[in-house]
Amino acid sequence: IDTGLYHAVINTAGGRLIRFQLKHYRTTIDPSSPPQELVYSSGSQSTLGVELRGPESESDAGVLYTADRDRVDLNGTTEGTLVLTGTLGDATIRKTFVFRNDSYLFGVDVKASGATSFSEIGVSWDKQVEKEQHGVQRLFEQVAVLQGKKVLTEKFDKLADGKVLEKNIEWAGYDGHYFLAALVPTDGAQMRLWLKERDQVVEAMVLAPRTDGRLGAHLDVYVGPKKIETLEAAGHSLSRSVDLGYFTFVALPMLHALTLSHEFTGNYGIDIILLTVVIKVLFLPLTQRSFKSMKAMQKLQPQMAKIRERFKETPEQMNKEIMELYRRHKVNPLGGCLPMVLQIPVFIGLYNALLHAIELRHAPFMLWINDLSAPDRLGALVIPFVSPPGIPVLTLLMGVSMFLQQWMTPSTGDPTQQRVMMIMPLMFTFMFVNFPAGLSLYWLVNNILTIGQQFAINRAES
Repeated sequence: IDTGLYHAVINTAGGRLIRFQLKHYRTTIDPSSPPQELVYSSGSQSTLGVELRGPESESDAGVLYTADRDRVDLNGTTEGTLVLTGTLGDATIRKTFVFRNDSYLFGVDVKASGATSFSEIGVSWDKQVEKEQHGVQRLFEQVAVLQGKKVLTEKFDKLADGKVLEKNIEWAGYDGHYFLAALVPTDGAQMRLWLKERDQVVEAMVLAPRTDGRLGAHLDVYVGPKKIETLEAAGHSLSRSVDLGYFTFVALPMLHALTLSHEFTGNYGIDIILLTVVIKVLFLPLTQRSFKSMKAMQKLQPQMAKIRERFKETPEQMNKEIMELYRRHKVNPLGGCLPMVLQIPVFIGLYNALLHAIELRHAPFMLWINDLSAPDRLGALVIPFVSPPGIPVLTLLMGVSMFLQQWMTPSTGDPTQQRVMMIMPLMFTFMFVNFPAGLSLYWLVNNILTIGQQFAINRAES
């Protein structure tokens, strides 16, 4: 099967999908590397297998299907169909695939005639659990299910005892950081889902009951990238597979803005910088108010220290005197914190947007940064706790900028608290050393803009 988005292969032995290569995504940052393969078929796997269930169960693993054609080529056409027909005991199985040229979603219709002793038909997708490899991200890490309006996720190793979900199955499949393989029942309200892991193979099976004397199931299958626009176009709420956290309402517009900007710049690194600048400009009034409030609080520190010393034996009186000090000087003790609190959803939303954006996968920026989804590394120097090897230049610059920003920020707490705050840049540098370069770039640019803003305010007040 050849479409504008992928190249797939179906084996008539069992009617299994054994290859699914994405044409627009590569395995590595090398443009000449092989297309990304999302289906690795082996003897222990059954991709889109059919099982008839009743007093006894029978699988079509040994069925040799007859195909109505050898090739489905959609170059120049919008849709193509493939029909497989095979015999399983007394039953005739008919699998009809409908492929679309511009979508990673394709239809699968399964019908079993003559299977009078069976009450259910199942369509399954087995998945070999990928082995952990140092420095290699696994394509699929967990099972994800949208049941009703709730997304449920489960790590593969938690399914050894099996799990059955009844009714309202919107979609179910295998979920990774950047890719999704999902079964999408068209009548999920009546179907159930069976999940099981054994011998490092996970099986997900959608089961449809016999209806009006007929045994069959229709579902769509999505195999492709977790790109918001692509998932939204595919429908079925597949975009819910992208977990943007509690601040999705902020992160989602950020992703759309990143994509829109890229149409003009062609460089996601520049897009991150532009987006950070725009956010900084929008929050400029709040940031200035916060900074001025902290400066005012800083000027009161000597008087507050005297009050604390004078009334250290009477805390209630001390608090009363401090509040009176605030009132006389018209200072709001929360004025420095509240504006920053209001910005937290935006910071976290942008963080999640950049962390999950498949657009950054293998996207180069400049100089040594050739993949914004991977940690930045210059050279191959081996450094403890730094993997892969190399000097994390962008992360170190981010740490230095954060230290400078902290140093320029007016201190409003006691000396011990100030020393603790100065440790924060070191902690963040350690945290970010193995984070994607796109996140480090965002944080670095944000720090530089904040430093410039603080410098301008200090100069205006001097």
